[in-house]
Amino acid sequence: MRPCIRRRICYMSIVIDNHSQMILSQLPLGTRAIIHSIDWSRLGEAEGRRLRELGLIEGADVEPLYRGSLFSRDPLAVRVGRMDVIVRLAHAAVIHVEHSAP
Repeated sequence: MRPCIRRRICYMSIVIDNHSQMILSQLPLGTRAIIHSIDWSRLGEAEGRRLRELGLIEGADVEPLYRGSLFSRDPLAVRVGRMDVIVRLAHAAVIHVEHSAP
């Protein structure tokens, strides 16, 4: 916690680490993030090429939009920049993201 001063009123606020990393498949729906890293070794050559062609590369802005069926939750619709793409949860599980500023 750190002190904050706003117009003669001093109070304590909790600082939330906006740069905490998580996996894209675990990111809450509607939460914007930036791709920090991708574990390319866990993907096949064709799968990795497909993700790159869809714009899923380090530094790209992503936002999970909705999940598949009620029981399997696969696939995952993700906004990448201005484009909406569908990825399998197995592919989203190798993508590490950081929360971006609102």
